[in-house]
Amino acid sequence: MTDLSDKKPYSSYNYDLPWIVFLVGFLISFAMWAIFLFVRYSNHYLVIALQSVLPWFLFVMGILLSFLCSIAIWIIQLSRERTQSLTRIDQDSKKEIAERARTDETKQKLESALLQGQKLQAIGTLAGGIAHDFNNILYAIIGYVEMSRDDVPPDSLIFKNLGKVLDAAKRGQDLVARILAFSRRHIHEEFKPINLKLIIESVLSLLKPAIPSSVIIDLIGISDDYFILGDQTQLHQVMVNIINNAVDAMDGEGQVTIEIKRILTNDAFLKEFPDLKNTNYFQIDISDTGHGMDKSTIARIFEPFFTTKEVGKGTGLGLSTVHAIIQEHLGAITVKSQLGTGTTFSILLPETHTIQQEEKHGNDLISGR
Repeated sequence: MTDLSDKKPYSSYNYDLPWIVFLVGFLISFAMWAIFLFVRYSNHYLVIALQSVLPWFLFVMGILLSFLCSIAIWIIQLSRERTQSLTRIDQDSKKEIAERARTDETKQKLESALLQGQKLQAIGTLAGGIAHDFNNILYAIIGYVEMSRDDVPPDSLIFKNLGKVLDAAKRGQDLVARILAFSRRHIHEEFKPINLKLIIESVLSLLKPAIPSSVIIDLIGISDDYFILGDQTQLHQVMVNIINNAVDAMDGEGQVTIEIKRILTNDAFLKEFPDLKNTNYFQIDISDTGHGMDKSTIARIFEPFFTTKEVGKGTGLGLSTVHAIIQEHLGAITVKSQLGTGTTFSILLPETHTIQQEEKHGNDLISGR
């Protein structure tokens, strides 16, 4: 609880007020006593008799009234000070309760993120081992199919059927590659500085012909350059997957908002992600106005093979691969959604400085800008 000793005390004038009132009352009583005692108003015996008693009566009553007024002022001040102290204690208690509630909420989020990470890591390890073995089988199938096609005429039915088998095996290889991408947990050694702005522009130019005209895409904060270390192809895949999901969630009509902003190292939002580096990050928010998701769906959204799409329209590996790619880039991804209010994916990627940026910063320092 907050220490009350740092609060502002009353001024000394307030503390001395009862004594000042008593002293003033005493002086007035003394003055009246002196006036009525030494000044004679008449030689009449009744006046002389009263004059001998009245000064002492006024003196005693004046002192008594002064004392009572001082006591009353002291009680009022004490009551006021107690009320203010109780008010401060109540305010401090409310603040402490609010801080504890925020701490508990953050703790729950961290525990949930840790549990989700452990679950994904376990599934990824299992999926990676299976995928490697399955990939070896596919290599054998593709090899024997290609050799078999060489032994039959190109215009025969067998050649065409073997071609379909070859296509299916290659689709299987693509599926295995996505599983391996999900299971990967190491840092890519060939990451290079890339501009998020160019990636988003490239993705939108690619997807524009396939996006319905009734879907509006709004870009916020995309006018600057945002450099990170990463793999352009992988991040391209991340953006394509999330934007396609957003368009699908709106049934071909609505608005997709893409926003980039810079998050500084000491920002409270970054404390929700204990695994992140102590550096600045870029936050990419991709929001849609679709039908949204319930809590049970959000809890499993990054699990491999989990999908809400119809059979044949999704493998359930898209967002799990996205999660793996973002982790490989030392970032984080979260999702916020409610049924009927749309969905927002937030991606955090660590900032890097290119040689051009450092030169520009040095020139700005030299020029005094």
